[in-house]
Amino acid sequence: MMKKTGLWVLLLLFLFGVVMPRELSARALDAKDKQKIECAMFKMQVLGNYFDVNKPEEQKQYKYPAVCGASLRDKPISIPKWFPEELKRMEDVKVVYIEGEGTLSEATLWYRTFANVYAYLSRANDALDPSQPVVLEQLSRGYVGNRINLVANLDRLNKELVRGREVLSLKDSMEGRARSMLATLEFMNREFYSTIESFTSPAAQKEDKYRQSVMSVVMLANQLWSEFRGTAIPMNPPDAKIYQTTEGERLFNALLLVLGAVLIAYAVYLLLENKKEFILEEWDKYRVKSVAWAEDFNRQFLTIDVRYIVFGTVGVFALFGLLIGYSAGGFGGVFVFFLFVFLGAAVSVRIPPIVLDKLKKSRGRKINAQLMDSLILLSNSLRSGMDIVQGFELVSHDMQPPIADEFGLVIKNYRLGTPFEKALEGLDDRVESRMLSYTIKAIIIQRQVGGNLTVIFSRLVENIREESKLEEKLDAMTAQQKIQAIVVGIMPVVMLGVMFMFRPQDMIAFYTTAIGLFILFGCFIWIMIGMMLIQKMGEVKV
Repeated sequence: MMKKTGLWVLLLLFLFGVVMPRELSARALDAKDKQKIECAMFKMQVLGNYFDVNKPEEQKQYKYPAVCGASLRDKPISIPKWFPEELKRMEDVKVVYIEGEGTLSEATLWYRTFANVYAYLSRANDALDPSQPVVLEQLSRGYVGNRINLVANLDRLNKELVRGREVLSLKDSMEGRARSMLATLEFMNREFYSTIESFTSPAAQKEDKYRQSVMSVVMLANQLWSEFRGTAIPMNPPDAKIYQTTEGERLFNALLLVLGAVLIAYAVYLLLENKKEFILEEWDKYRVKSVAWAEDFNRQFLTIDVRYIVFGTVGVFALFGLLIGYSAGGFGGVFVFFLFVFLGAAVSVRIPPIVLDKLKKSRGRKINAQLMDSLILLSNSLRSGMDIVQGFELVSHDMQPPIADEFGLVIKNYRLGTPFEKALEGLDDRVESRMLSYTIKAIIIQRQVGGNLTVIFSRLVENIREESKLEEKLDAMTAQQKIQAIVVGIMPVVMLGVMFMFRPQDMIAFYTTAIGLFILFGCFIWIMIGMMLIQKMGEVKV
């Protein structure tokens, strides 16, 4: 007897543990939820009947049922005044041809959409009936069918139809109400999918997800009802007369603009007059610096007008400021323009030394590459009986620039009366090369205390050869950092180009605005900073 009782207990536990949870996911709603579902079903049924062109208007008179609340019970529902004429127009708009069904009008598509929502709610309501068995697989397939039909109808209603030379947008139907109603239906489509997804959720979450998705559809159905019966969003532009001004008003605005410009100009004049001495002092300093920069460029055998660098930098900043200011408009745009001009002026003063430093380093690397051959030529000339001055002259004739120019300048200075040691010190000052500096110091010391320059040059050649090997090894070890610097600089440009290829209109619309141009300029600056930082991290001084 005890064994039989235990078997029955196990069987009951199995039924409650396996069968019942499968039904609970479909019957997770209570009586209040059922009442809300039935009210939403009624509203979708009324909307569907409104769009049924085969049904006479006399049969489209309804009253709110008790499930929609005691305050609305038996309250008559009137057809909106704008709807009968709009329904005739929508029936004349043929949207799609379906084989076996013929050509469907816009009104028929809306009728099918509301009928599909009604079918979804009816299916959820029937699942709450305790007298009807619930087959979850069949219920899930029904929800899948509802979603497929809804997606098909939404795709057709979102179309733009070409009628001759005009483009007809179905979103503008019902005096613009269709736009908000289609957006609500898109949200409803997502909840249809959530309902289907709830059947495959974990057992602990299945009932909650199912109830949330069904009640969300109920809420969105009520939203559709409100949007249909509510006030339409005005689609026509406002009257242009509102923005019209008289001749006197335009003249007064022009006078105010001129007066404001005069006051701003006077304020700038007072500021400049107050800072006159400071401005003149800074201008004199700039002139002295520009002369020094010009001399430094000439010493690098480059005839570059520093004004091109300075004013070119200011011009680039002013161009960006003009574009951003023009996009911003108003006094804010003028402020942005002058801000970029002042920023360009501050940056331009620091550009020539940076350019000069880059040129000196580049020229120094080129001279380093020629130095070993030059020292061998100098050593051979000394062995053949020439002195060091004749050896320098031989290098200036037989070697290629830039080292031929530098050695030739030393010979010219020496012939013009400059001591040879001073001429060599000038060479050391012009060229940024450590090995050349060692060579010059060795020559100066040899001329002062004596020594065998041939042996010194031979050792220097060996040192240069070993240092070249070490530099090549370091270049191979730091190649990754250099490639990273290149990638950092190129990838943003590549990605920008790809985005322009796929969405040219959106990109042009964004990068012609003030914020877009400002972001573009800021990205350019930060890319330059990133490339310089990565290059600095990869530099190793030997």
